[in-house]
Amino acid sequence: MSDGAVRYLPPLPGHDEGTRGTVTNHRMREVTEQVAQRGIWDGGVLDEVRALFDSLAPGWTATRDHPARSAPLLDALDRGRVEGRTAVELGAGTCISTRHLVGRFDRYVAADLSPVMLAHAVDGAPPLICTDASRLPLADGVVDVFILQNMLLFPAEMDRCLAPGGALVWVNSRGPETPIHLSTPDVLASLGAASGGEWRALASRVGEATWAVVRRA
Repeated sequence: MSDGAVRYLPPLPGHDEGTRGTVTNHRMREVTEQVAQRGIWDGGVLDEVRALFDSLAPGWTATRDHPARSAPLLDALDRGRVEGRTAVELGAGTCISTRHLVGRFDRYVAADLSPVMLAHAVDGAPPLICTDASRLPLADGVVDVFILQNMLLFPAEMDRCLAPGGALVWVNSRGPETPIHLSTPDVLASLGAASGGEWRALASRVGEATWAVVRRA
């Protein structure tokens, strides 16, 4: 099935056993849409987001580390045919999913805005960077794969750093009920507006989770 620039693959069964929080009315939904669609990201919003995730960090792994956690992301990499030497995961948190991915790439870096999240990183985490994803310490066009799972989208920075032929993997672990959520068409629209170019995607679901592998058209 396809819908313009999005090709949808058949869904797979699955279930996220993690702790459930607030959903569509969450403040983070508002922030997500402001950042991706209107470029609203200043010191006050940055501090607000960092403080929220700093506060959540001590219990993050205990409430989310279960066997099915990474299934949607792994499915996206497999059925989305994601390949490349250098991968950067943004919003990596405590690196629950990261430890399952490092062996798939020659270079893998995990980044997060919250230093407390990174301080609680699980064993097996790759090199860690505490950084603001709106201003990544990366040269232009050096990232083959960006991985964003329940992460804010900074479209101009993704376009700047993504290599020609590279892929952006976008996962929302609770689909539309994820506090940090954008639909696949909205992801494409935000990237197109920021870059001035066209983007396309393969997308699917694993249980309630949604994923998209996005590339330049």
